[in-house]
Amino acid sequence: MRENGKRFKIYLPKESKPVIDNVEQDINFIEQSDFQYLFEWKGKRYNCELVSRDQNKTTVKVNGVEYKFSLESLFSYVRHGMIDKNGKQIDENNIKSPMPGKIVDIFLSEGDLVNVGEPILSLEAMKMQNEITATCNGVIGKIHVTVGQSVMKDDLLVEVASIDV
Repeated sequence: MRENGKRFKIYLPKESKPVIDNVEQDINFIEQSDFQYLFEWKGKRYNCELVSRDQNKTTVKVNGVEYKFSLESLFSYVRHGMIDKNGKQIDENNIKSPMPGKIVDIFLSEGDLVNVGEPILSLEAMKMQNEITATCNGVIGKIHVTVGQSVMKDDLLVEVASIDV
């Protein structure tokens, strides 16, 4: 979940207490009806109402104040290359597809050193070839694509482990 650019990881397990950023919270749900919740947290009561929801964009009113959130599932985090299938966070320097297209060429191999700005692969989109370059100095980890493969925007292309030079 994101709020004003800040990202929170929230898990709402059925059999235990809610977890926010890996810390179990002592939240007591008092009442629940259609789209309304009353809960107590740290000695205060909060009345929550789901105002609107459009795909992953959600507006919630808490004690009369509206908050807008982007709610992401584990699947969407995997899809956007932010975590791997085991829930492990992926390095921010990894290369994602800036647009839908087709991989034309891959210039480096797994284990190669790469410098910031150095071309890693070529992506064809709208009949134009675009060089996708490294965003940091590092080592090429796993290459998630092959020549000829079609990719969507934000698909994870290459994992890059940054190094200090």
